[in-house]
Amino acid sequence: MNSLGVIETRGLTAAIQAADAACKAANVEIIGYRKVGSGLVSICFQGEISAVRTAIDHGVDVVSQKELVIGSLVIARPEPSVITKLLTVKSKKKAPAIAEITQETALEKAVETVVETIVETPVKNEVENLDITKAVADLQAQNIASETKAATDKAQNSKKEIKPESRKGKK
Repeated sequence: MNSLGVIETRGLTAAIQAADAACKAANVEIIGYRKVGSGLVSICFQGEISAVRTAIDHGVDVVSQKELVIGSLVIARPEPSVITKLLTVKSKKKAPAIAEITQETALEKAVETVVETIVETPVKNEVENLDITKAVADLQAQNIASETKAATDKAQNSKKEIKPESRKGKK
């Protein structure tokens, strides 16, 4: 026969102290804890009814400052839906936090997309422009080389023609 036990304390350290003492005192299992708010923490135990009663009593007695224990509760044969809800219920504070995390994740993805668009596209364009510029420079270098060769050939041909004429004139 399973039962449910709850110890509510003010502060997490008192809750840890109570949970440790309760688990050492009897054969119970911690099924979860909740940070209720304003420093309140509830710890839920399950096990046989006598073990849960012993554990809860011992856990409450062990807390060093008695004003830190807010309350305790033992429920014999709880409805299964109660335990299910205790394990699945989210506090109101967590829902907006999850929504904020979802919004932050969506915002991060949007920022990554924008950064990729803004940064990577110009980089890709720069690389493409660099390739195009290099190809144009190579063509210009080839044209300059061919023009230089043609000019050099022309100059050499003209020098050959001029030299014989000038010799003829000097003789």
